[in-house]
Amino acid sequence: MKKIFQMAIIIAVAMAFAPVKAQEQPYIDMNTTVEREVTPDEIFLRITIDENDYKGKKTLEQMQKSLLEVLRKSNVDAAEALSLNYMGSEVGYKLFSKDIKPKTEAVYTLKLYDVITMQKVIESLENVQITNILLAKTKYTKEEELKRSMSIDAMRQAQAEARVLAGAVEQQVGKAISISSWISKGETAQPRLYKSRSVSNDAMDISEEQTSQISIAKITYRFNVSVRFELK
Repeated sequence: MKKIFQMAIIIAVAMAFAPVKAQEQPYIDMNTTVEREVTPDEIFLRITIDENDYKGKKTLEQMQKSLLEVLRKSNVDAAEALSLNYMGSEVGYKLFSKDIKPKTEAVYTLKLYDVITMQKVIESLENVQITNILLAKTKYTKEEELKRSMSIDAMRQAQAEARVLAGAVEQQVGKAISISSWISKGETAQPRLYKSRSVSNDAMDISEEQTSQISIAKITYRFNVSVRFELK
């Protein structure tokens, strides 16, 4: 009987000093989203020069020279910003004709860093009848720095909101028990053609109002954090 009594005392003491189970710990769950909208700092244009557009009046070589001259006048370093993606020839001829002339096409990617320069380049290219221009993609190069800043803001906001709710019932917020987070990036506008068309007699009829509307979509980042704080 004495041994049973001693065992009961040991069990009672062990239970008294046993750690509180996680599910018995009072807590509060917070879900917070921080959103930032940024302007892309790298803009990629796809420029296509096709001799078929000029009906034999201008060669690819002439148009390439015009392209390089536009970049020079726009203070764009062609060696750094312009790359050739594709160049090919297609033979065009009429039935029974001995005059077989290959028509050549070249596709370039031009990397720019701001909308003002982009607009200036597009307008200047149109003035020399290079009009097949596509906004291929945009990029924000300071993405990692932005993510770190947003994560800090999201955690602080979650903690501040938790303190308000806990204070309403005369409790305090303790340490974070668990944290999970994820980030999403809003899609930019789909690449769209800037007045892409075959060159014609009215190719130069572009009003100032039309050209002033050239713009690109901003990129939206959303940082989501789910935090469980202990309540005291």
